Amino acid sequence: MSKPAPQTLQVIYKEQISLHMIRLKLYGKHINENIQWQPGCYVKLVIPNALSSDEKPKLRTYTAKSYNPNEKVFTIDFAIHQPAGPATDWAINASVGDEIDLLGPGELKINSAEGDWYVFAADMSALPAAISVMESLSADAKGYALLEIMDEGDKQNISIPKNIEVQWFIHPNPTIKSNQQLDALKIIKHLEGVPNIFVAGELSTIREIKSYLQGEERFNNAITYISSYWKIGLKEEEHKHAKMENP
Repeated sequence: MSKPAPQTLQVIYKEQISLHMIRLKLYGKHINENIQWQPGCYVKLVIPNALSSDEKPKLRTYTAKSYNPNEKVFTIDFAIHQPAGPATDWAINASVGDEIDLLGPGELKINSAEGDWYVFAADMSALPAAISVMESLSADAKGYALLEIMDEGDKQNISIPKNIEVQWFIHPNPTIKSNQQLDALKIIKHLEGVPNIFVAGELSTIREIKSYLQGEERFNNAITYISSYWKIGLKEEEHKHAKMENP
């Protein structure tokens, strides 16, 4: 079975939404009307003029923050870091009218309708996914959002249920592993019922949080989505290998 062909999208809007986050809106005239998009799902971007060692175009994975089927517009937020990788570099220099190819979207393996309360733990790389899911929850949803950003200027105004308690943690140097989310997770008050837990971010941090959750009796019945989006010191292709070797 052949893989679906990439869809060519055009930049129609660009905004710096925080100190280290750029938002692009991408329009695709020929986007399939039957695509299966859900809050927090991912897409693959084919980075223009960026080739891997085998001369294939470089693919980079990003959360589709939102998708408007009537306007055929994807909204994607890019965390800006230095040194800039090919996708970050493209986003920084993108202008309205520029084009990029997109594959997907791919399914996010979490059902946010399950469980009685929520825990979200996300760094800058996973912030768009976490916010996308939180903004889709019912108004009576409750729980915690443990969000790690690089600077006070990276805080965002987000439209989430009022009973989701947001805690922002400042970690200015993402190349150094952080324990702030894990430490916060250890002391949150356990609410009544089954927790639905979303954890995403840097690989070594994610593994420590996963290990803690697996060894903590109070989370034995939790519904969990745990995924690393990157690893300190590795490119995306290298991160994929590291993730597969020791998930």
